[in-house]
Amino acid sequence: MGKVSHRYVPTNGIQMHIAELGSGPIVLLLHGFPEIWYSWRHQMVGLAEAGFHAIAPDFRGYGLTRNTDPSKDDWLHCAEDVLGLLDALHLDKVFIIAKDWGAFIAYFLGYAHPERVRGLAVLGIPFFKPTSLGSIFKDIPAGHYLMRFGVPGVPEVDFARFDATTVVKKIYTLFCNKEMVIAAENEQILDLVKDSDPLPKWMTEEDFKVYGKLYDNSGFGYPIEVPYRCFGRVNMKLMDRMDYTIPVPVLLVMGDCDYSCNMEAVLQSFESTKELLPKLKLEVIKGGSHFVQEQFPEQVNNLIINYFSSSI
Repeated sequence: MGKVSHRYVPTNGIQMHIAELGSGPIVLLLHGFPEIWYSWRHQMVGLAEAGFHAIAPDFRGYGLTRNTDPSKDDWLHCAEDVLGLLDALHLDKVFIIAKDWGAFIAYFLGYAHPERVRGLAVLGIPFFKPTSLGSIFKDIPAGHYLMRFGVPGVPEVDFARFDATTVVKKIYTLFCNKEMVIAAENEQILDLVKDSDPLPKWMTEEDFKVYGKLYDNSGFGYPIEVPYRCFGRVNMKLMDRMDYTIPVPVLLVMGDCDYSCNMEAVLQSFESTKELLPKLKLEVIKGGSHFVQEQFPEQVNNLIINYFSSSI
């Protein structure tokens, strides 16, 4: 098996950076925040060894894909980038793995363009109708990171105190907490992480340097705007849509210690959306954090590869 290769592909008015490994059925890997293509390094190797062709793009404004104007964009633009990528590569139908806000794009492709999707594997984010997210956010405390990141200028000031590698380290450490930590009124989100807090054991210093270098390239401006400040814009675009059924097979993989979702809410969502996702399967990884694909790569790889292989 060769090394990961890199290239740029023109799509939807941008030059999208993609990383590739392997040959065989195509698997597209869609990252979240504070992630980039490198977040899928373990899955790319596992997929290639299992006979798949892994393609991991950097979304616009992330990693090695250049920024556009984040105030005018939302994650639907990123979904259009993905569709354009498939067209540019002459790919009719692909498997998709996604996590964090990349899951919104995967689900969107599942209900809006199921003819392009062979199957989905989603990590950490159960399915919600996009138009229901407003009611979910209304119950979130003001000191929650989702709310703070949504306020223009607040995370920018918070992040500017540190170099990019340190910002990523702090976010990884924060998101690996088992319990949701809420900032006080005059407390910054990154100050919730103390210097004495241990880094995740499954991340190396070299891993963090890779993240830091790529965020030095892109900055945090676009990744903060999209997705955290664009939910209203997306809702306006999708509010008239009537059908959110996802007819393709969907594997939802959750860590039971995921900082961003409590399992009770996940199970409620699982039950309430069964009719919209008739081919949904749930797998829970004990001790899994928000970054379960990096924490337990072999377990995650086995679940996904077995699931996709059964659909070939």
